Amino acid sequence: MNANVTSIFGATKPVFTSYGSADFDIGVAPLRYVDANNNVQTSTKRVIYRTDNGAELGVHGGRYVPVPPKKMIDASRSIILQSDLDTTGIQETIRTSHNGSRTFVKYDLPNHTYTTPDGDTATLSLLATTSFDGTWAFMLSVAAVQFACTNLQVFTRGEVAVYRSRHTQGLDIGKGSEIIMSSLDIMQNENELWSEYNKTYVTERQAFDIFLHASGAIDTVLKQHIPILNATQVMNDLPRNNRALEYMVRAYNNIYKARMGNTLWAVYNVLTDWSTHADVSDAAKRKGNVASVQHQRQAKVREVAQKCIMPLVA
Repeated sequence: MNANVTSIFGATKPVFTSYGSADFDIGVAPLRYVDANNNVQTSTKRVIYRTDNGAELGVHGGRYVPVPPKKMIDASRSIILQSDLDTTGIQETIRTSHNGSRTFVKYDLPNHTYTTPDGDTATLSLLATTSFDGTWAFMLSVAAVQFACTNLQVFTRGEVAVYRSRHTQGLDIGKGSEIIMSSLDIMQNENELWSEYNKTYVTERQAFDIFLHASGAIDTVLKQHIPILNATQVMNDLPRNNRALEYMVRAYNNIYKARMGNTLWAVYNVLTDWSTHADVSDAAKRKGNVASVQHQRQAKVREVAQKCIMPLVA
């Protein structure tokens, strides 16, 4: 899983001591190729690679200035520590994927805790992401971690990124520290939205349609053949196998509907359960890309929530 977790308790300003799977340096070399006449040509582009194992991380133009993951993590830490957030007991989780070309860092801040509509607690979480392969720029975004189920509750309203920088060499740590304080307001607003989710009744049909969109199994014929949400019927009648849809249906019927009723809050928790806890393919595990798959799922939850859940809010 390429995960490193460091817990720091009892310190006003924590001291971070490890970079986990992101503890490697990078090198830059000209990109060369052999032309039709077997002559070696040098491209205007350069390849970014790991110096410890030679793995290619990305190819960029000559003006691109790569920044090692360790430096990006240092920048994330500085932004958070120089803000006015209460960082006592902060927990940092570092994960990488695609041989280190993508880096994910999660910061849980236990002293910023909110009560969810069902009486659980959710802790403010900041997510830092960056990549060498052009997937995304450096970004700090806001989420929450529920205590009981440990679901990562990705936020769904408006702009979730509190700080973004495409030119990673010129990260403005001071500016980022000021901006990141808005995460508290974002968390409060999202918690109010969760209350609306909890008040909003959904039919079995509406819940199932949301799961169809989230799992990628949306299909007119499928919708015609399964008019209601029923675990046994769904498992027997699906015209094609879809592990994500099966996971969501079981979680809804067996866990969240019983606990939270036929509500959007239950549906939303099914989605975050799937993005956080559902198994990934063996291929992704072998390649060490679990973190990237989960990040893609979180983006899907945000997309489906905005398109399918928000319009149903009471």
